[in-house]
Amino acid sequence: MIYVNQEQLDQVKYLLERSAQGVHILFDANTIRRIASKKEAKERVEKAEKLLEQMILCPSISGKKAFLETLDAETHDDVARVYFNIVQNSAQESQGFTQ
Repeated sequence: MIYVNQEQLDQVKYLLERSAQGVHILFDANTIRRIASKKEAKERVEKAEKLLEQMILCPSISGKKAFLETLDAETHDDVARVYFNIVQNSAQESQGFTQ
């Protein structure tokens, strides 16, 4: 578990909301297509989750993008996959609250 300040939390909420609307600020269409066609190994998911936590702690969206650019292609895709799993889960949870 990581601890984030209110500004970081607000930024993550913003990114998740925009992604749920189809506006993917952190990942391009090529990345989304690549990750949709691959399965992930459990140990890679765990590593990606830790990296996603590190990315969340970056102070700005441009800092988050810069962090992602430092990752190799496979790791980048793993982080993107974990991120989109969170987006999907968040969207499903919010739909459950509105029904």
